[in-house]
Parts: sequence; C-alpha cells; structure tokens
Amino acid sequence: MAVLTSKLAVALWGSDAKDRALLAKLDFTLLPYFSLIWFLFGVTRSSYSSAYISGMKEALGFEGKQYNYMNTAYLVVYAVCQMPGTSLLTVARPKYVFVAANVTWSILTLITFKMTHAWQVILLNAIEGGFSAIAYVGAQFILGSWYKKSELGTRTAVFCVFGQLGTMAGGWIQAGLLQSLSGKSGLPAWKWIFIIVSVMTLPVAFFGWIFIPDLPAHRVAWYLTDEQKEHAATRLGATRKQAWDLTVVKRIFLSWQFYLLPFIFMLYSLCVQMLQNNVMAYWMASRGYTTVQQNNYPTGIYAAAILGTVVYAVISDKLRSRWEVSIAIGLTFIIGSAILVADPPTAGYFFAFYLLGTTFAPQAVWYSWMADVTSHDLQLRAITTGFMNSFDFAFVTWWPLIFYPATDAPNFRKGYIASLVTGALTLPFIGLITYLEKRDTAKGLIGRVPIEEQLNDEQEYRTGSPDDGLQSKSAENVRSTEVNV
Repeated sequence: MAVLTSKLAVALWGSDAKDRALLAKLDFTLLPYFSLIWFLFGVTRSSYSSAYISGMKEALGFEGKQYNYMNTAYLVVYAVCQMPGTSLLTVARPKYVFVAANVTWSILTLITFKMTHAWQVILLNAIEGGFSAIAYVGAQFILGSWYKKSELGTRTAVFCVFGQLGTMAGGWIQAGLLQSLSGKSGLPAWKWIFIIVSVMTLPVAFFGWIFIPDLPAHRVAWYLTDEQKEHAATRLGATRKQAWDLTVVKRIFLSWQFYLLPFIFMLYSLCVQMLQNNVMAYWMASRGYTTVQQNNYPTGIYAAAILGTVVYAVISDKLRSRWEVSIAIGLTFIIGSAILVADPPTAGYFFAFYLLGTTFAPQAVWYSWMADVTSHDLQLRAITTGFMNSFDFAFVTWWPLIFYPATDAPNFRKGYIASLVTGALTLPFIGLITYLEKRDTAKGLIGRVPIEEQLNDEQEYRTGSPDDGLQSKSAENVRSTEVNV
C-alpha cells in the first residue's frame, strides 16, 4: 500500500521531494478554493435566468429588453473591472481582495430577493459584475504565480472544469430548488434561488480566508513550513520586472504578448459561439427532438469540453510547451466548423458539435501560455491576464447578434462560416506566437531567472563586491520578486 501511495504521489506531484510536499498542500487548499468559487460563479449566473422564467419577470415587472439590459450591465462592468482587479493583486494581499469580493458578491446576490423593481436588479447586476470580475482572471494570475510551466496547465484545467460543471449543474440545482422550496415561509421559488445560492458562497469565502496563501513572496501561508515557504518563493525563479514605475506603459504596450495572446483568445471565443446561444437546441427542434432531449443532449458539449480541456492541458504540461496542442485545437476549429458549413446528415451535426466542445481547452491552455510568456514581468502578466478576457468580451457581446440571431434558427450557416474563418485565423497567429516565444527565450528576454542570478546581478550593480550588509539588502529584494511587500 505504501509503495502504491508513493507511486501515486510521484505521478501527481513529480519526483522531487520538496515539490511533492509543496504541491500536495497547494492542490488541497489553493486549487480547491478557486475551483469552488468558479463553480459557484456558474451556478450564480444561471440563477438569474432560472429566477426570471420562474416568476421574477412578473413579480418585478420586467418589460421589453430589460432582461437583456440586466445581462449587458453585468457584462460591461465585469469586463471593465478585470484589468484593475488583476493589477490590484500585485499591490494588495490577494486573500483580502478575493474574500472581500466573494462576500460582497454573495450579499448582492442575497439582497436580490428583496428587490421590487426590475431597475433595481439591473443595478445590482452591474455592481455584482465589478466584484465578480476577479473570479476568473484573478485565479489565473494567482495560479500562474505558484505553479511551474510543467504544472500550470493541468491545474488551470481543473479550475476551468469546475466552471463547466457549474454551468451544467446550475440548471439542475435551480430545478431542485424550485421543486422543493416553492412557497416555503411564504416566499416564491425564485426568491429562494437567490437565498440558497448566496448562502452556498459564504462557506467557500471562509475557506479562502483560512487557506489562500497570497503570493509566494509573501511567505504567510500558515500550513507551509518555513522551508516550504522559501522553496515556493524561489523555485519558479525571479521576475525581471516587478515595479509599478515609469517604464510600465512601455513594457506593456510595446510588448507582443499584450496583443497576440488576447487576440487568439478572442478568435477562439468567436469560433465557439455555435456551441452557445442555443444553436444546437434550435437545430434539434427543427429535427423533431423533444424538449427534454433539447435540454439534455447539448450537455454532451460540456462533457467534451471537460475531456478536451484536461487532455490538452496535461499534454502541454508534459511537453512543457503549448504550441503543439494549440495547433491541434486550431485544426479542430476548422474541421468542426467545416462539417457544419457542409450541412451534413444528423449524425454529422452531433459529431461536429461534440467535437467542437473539446475546443473549450484554450481557457486553460492559452491562459497558461500567456503566463509562460509574461512570467518575466509581473505587471505585464497582471495586465495581460485581465485584458485577455476584457478584449474577448468586447467582441462576444455583439457577435451573436450578427452571426447567430434567433431569427436565423435553425439555419445558422452565416455563423458557421464565420466560425470557420475565425478558427482558421488562429493557426497563423499560433505560429507567430511560437516563433516570438522561441526567439525571445533564446535571447533571454522572457522567462524567469534563477534567484542566484538575480542576486549576483544586484550585487554587481550596486558595488561590484558585496559585503554582508549588501547581501542582506539583496536578500530582501529577492523576497519581493512577486510583489512589493
């Protein structure tokens, strides 16, 4: 049994004893917290649609496009607050930022059940968008601060999978609440949805208060030994740039990372719009499938998404390279979209939808790739992490209105062609990013540097022959390689 346990530990956390001890603790504290929060994010957002069709519309007097305004208000504020949110994590302790955001988000969800007018819910959604903006991009930033290139993709995949599970389970949870709590304590079912979902979030926020380890340079995680804290702070190496100074604007806006990674992520998001917007359900309705089947069969897309995300992420970690699986994802974009454009028999549609489900993998693989190529510059990584999702939202908010309007159902040929084009466009940009990554890595422009190398550079810069006092000062600087602490 001990031998089997030892082999399992090596398979999960590697052969290095120090890494195994550290990763085991992180994978049972840091990773579960972010995964659960992202799961609850999916449940929370689905609660509004469930509540809307379960009595909230009539009770609060929603009219015309007010439901659309509610979602738009949320998305706009959510997108705008992502870059400031990730930037805040570089100057404030993440534990305080995340827990404060989680608790506020939970309270806003809770008080929704007390609202009496549609405009109040729209306003609450806008405010909630600001506090929940940190959930996805903030988690990506923190994970990239603790895990190596060979570890990050898999952990990010686990995190993203919980989001997919939250979206899948959200409808089932709401259905159960509607059936079991309708009329309890004199409250309609739609109000109970917000109460229960809010209560579900608070224990996870409490878990975060106890277990969020902040950033490695803080060295404050109570469940890590002093040796493990030091190992965590040094094993990834030192960032070359970590100051909010006058060079920040130049470092960010003249970098290729800031533009190319968000651009291909945006292309991916546009390509997979046929997996959203009820496209598969509309097609199934036109073929005579029942309402139950229209609700159940599309969940296979999320199952494929989970499989593809995990498999591609694990392979990229094993290779310690992201471009190979990125090419495979790009080719899948093309194949799946081309099948839909060709208007195949029924089996071909099912195959294409489920095949394209595997292309949700960029949520893990390309965010990990972004962390790889920006690891040398803390501010660049923080800003680009937030910008990737904000830039994505700038397009996906209007793209379906043009290429996937409900009026086109069930024939979305225009959208399928658009997806074929955007999917194909990812390939040359994947090639360009790969070239630039290899070029700049060879030149020593990107990638972290060993702590010892940074220490020597600082010593030579200051005196050329460091004494004990200078060594002490340099050690303090090394301790601040992630944040200004």
